[in-house]
Amino acid sequence: MAMAHATVMRPLVHFGVLVSIVTGVALGMVAYRAASGTGLLANRLVDEAIRQIKANYVEEVADEQLANDALRGILGGLDRHSRYLDKDAFESLQADADGWFGGIGVELALADGYFTIAATLDDSPATQAGLLPGDRITSIDGTSLKGKRLKWVVKSLRGPPSTEVNLRVKRGGERFGLDLTRALIAAPSVRWRWLEAGYAYVRIVRFNKRTNGDFQGALATLAAERPIAGLVLDVRGNTGGILPASVDIAGALLDGGVVATMRSRPPTPAQAYRAPPGDALNGAPVVLLIDRKAASASEIVAGALKDHGRAILLGETSFGKGTVQSLVPLSGAQGLKLTTGHYFTPSGNSIHDAGIEPDVAANPADTEALLAQALKLLKR
Repeated sequence: MAMAHATVMRPLVHFGVLVSIVTGVALGMVAYRAASGTGLLANRLVDEAIRQIKANYVEEVADEQLANDALRGILGGLDRHSRYLDKDAFESLQADADGWFGGIGVELALADGYFTIAATLDDSPATQAGLLPGDRITSIDGTSLKGKRLKWVVKSLRGPPSTEVNLRVKRGGERFGLDLTRALIAAPSVRWRWLEAGYAYVRIVRFNKRTNGDFQGALATLAAERPIAGLVLDVRGNTGGILPASVDIAGALLDGGVVATMRSRPPTPAQAYRAPPGDALNGAPVVLLIDRKAASASEIVAGALKDHGRAILLGETSFGKGTVQSLVPLSGAQGLKLTTGHYFTPSGNSIHDAGIEPDVAANPADTEALLAQALKLLKR
C-alpha cells in the first residue's frame, strides 16, 4: 500500500500527508455527509433505513454496530483498497507507518502447522527472555494457537509497552512457559550483507518512517568497510508502505529527476515527487529483485529506477497497485483508508492492474540462483 503520510500503499496498505477530512460519526453517516455536502435524498433514505432497523429488526442493534456496519458498507462500495478501520486496525496501521509498536520483538513463520519464531530482535523482551529461532509458540495468555490466523497471533503479541503476556513454548521435546513484558519495538525495515567483496545486498522489508534512515545507514556501514561496486536491492514480497519512504529510497539512487507523479480528483493539480541531486552509489550498478507480491511503494521504486535506466529489474512482473490511499482519522480513534489518487511512473505510465515487467525474467522463489544471476548482471 502506498500512503501519502498517512498515505498508504499496500494491497493491504500508502502513508505521507496526513489528510483529516472527517471529524465525527453519527450512526455512520456524518462521515458521508461531511465528505459530500450533497445528496439529501440519499441522506433521507439512509436515515429512514436506520430508523426501520432500530424499530423493527428482530434483535436490538447497538448504535455503534450500525455506525460501523454503515461505514463498512460505504467504503466497500468504492474500490478494493478503501476500507473502514476500527480502533485496533487504525492503531495497527499507524504503528506500521511509524515503524514502532508495543510487542515482544519476534518475527513469526508458520512451519509444520506451528507459529514458529523465525528471528528475535536485538535487545527485545524475546531475546532477553531467551527465546530462540525455531521455538514454537503454542498458546498466548492461556489460549491455544491451534486453528488461529497469523493476524490474530500478531495482534495478541502486540500491546501497550509495560503490559505482560504469557507464552507457552515448544522447543524440541521440551515445553515451558514464559511471562514477558512488552516494550516499544522498532520494526526492522532494512537488512543488508555482502554477497561478495564489493557487491552488497540490501533487502527492504517494509516502507515506513524509519526506512530511509535505515537504508542510508546500511549503505554507510557497507561503504565504511569497502567501496560498493554494485548493489542488489530486494523488494520481493514487500507489499508497500508509506509514499515518502519509497520516494526517498528511489531518490537516493537517482541523480535528480521525477520519481513518480500523483494525480488526485480534479481540480487538484498533479503532484510530481522528485529525487534530489546526487546518487548515493555514485553510479555503481543496481539490480532490483521483484516478484508478484511486490506492490505499491515497492513498485514506485521499481518504476522510477527502470524508467531512468538506473537499475536492471530481475524476477517476475509485480503486483500492479497504482493507487494511493490516505489515512483519514475519525472520532473514537477510528479511521478510513481512502483511495485519494493514482500514481504514474516517470515516463507517465500507470501500472495499476498491470504491474511492472522485469528486464530479465527469473524465478523469484529460487533465491540462491537469483542472487547468482544478479551478481553476473552487476559485473557485466
